[in-house]
Amino acid sequence: QGRPILKPESFAELDRLVAIMNENPTMEIEIGGHTDNNGREASLIALSHDRVGTVKTYMMEKGIDTRRITGKGYGPSKPLVKNDTEEHRRMNRRVEFKVIKK
Repeated sequence: QGRPILKPESFAELDRLVAIMNENPTMEIEIGGHTDNNGREASLIALSHDRVGTVKTYMMEKGIDTRRITGKGYGPSKPLVKNDTEEHRRMNRRVEFKVIKK
């Protein structure tokens, strides 16, 4: 929590996304970074931006042109579930992908 570090269990999913983007060379995505609501809002928004940057760097290192990737840090503004338990806060700390051009 509180750090923009990729977990080892994320690599397979990210590699799958890289493969999909390699198979679809005109595809563009938006990466959305999210946090739970623990902390100052400005810090959480910065953390969500850092999460986006970490994923974008990983994909660039795998050969994806960063011009095909946009990103936005949403901070705590779009929770999946209430931040009422540690499990729920963990669910809200995430990065999501949206196809913006096929």
